[in-house]
Amino acid sequence: MNRWLQNQRIAGVLGLIGGGLGVMVGLIQATFGTDIPNWTGHKAAPLPLGLLTVGLSVISVLAARQLQTRPGLPTGQRLVAALGLLIPGSLCFSTGGALWYVPGAILFTGGVYAVIGGEAHRTREVIATTWPLLLVSALGAFEVLMAVSAGSVMTAAVGVAGGVALMAAPWPQSARLRMALLIIGTVPFALLTWWSVASPLLAVVALAVGLTALRRPGYAGRPTAA
Repeated sequence: MNRWLQNQRIAGVLGLIGGGLGVMVGLIQATFGTDIPNWTGHKAAPLPLGLLTVGLSVISVLAARQLQTRPGLPTGQRLVAALGLLIPGSLCFSTGGALWYVPGAILFTGGVYAVIGGEAHRTREVIATTWPLLLVSALGAFEVLMAVSAGSVMTAAVGVAGGVALMAAPWPQSARLRMALLIIGTVPFALLTWWSVASPLLAVVALAVGLTALRRPGYAGRPTAA
């Protein structure tokens, strides 16, 4: 086994471990969050944050399964899987409190192994051509972070759902689905938080980058570069 395949396999194992621990952390947060605030970050709404942690952890498990069961993933798909470890691993530091330190570190390490699990020059080529799509997904992650600290449960729920939709928007093959996810991921949360500066600005930037990137000639959906 060459070192690239070995790095990808390590990433998959770490992702499964970190994601599994993350699901446990989310369930603990949702069930006992009010009883152990020092461990769960003194959150005002531990139940929805715990469920969000579970959902994001499941995404990391699915990404890890791709890395583990499909050796030699094409570069673009490998980088998408890496995002599936890095984004939940980073976001849940704001939802899971101290309980997230271990799974977060494991997922972040797995994400790094996934990034280096292929030829460096091909990785750079794919990043250079798909960075606008990666930026849209990153903006979706920022939207989730803003939503977690939103005042009302409804606003937070809309923001989290919108952020997840925005993270997913660049990758489906269907052009209609991409556009629908882009709109769902930007407009509702921006309208609900119109009085702030950050969320409407994020929506404007995401729409500008997303509409340009997703409608460019030759766009083929999920990257598949070898």
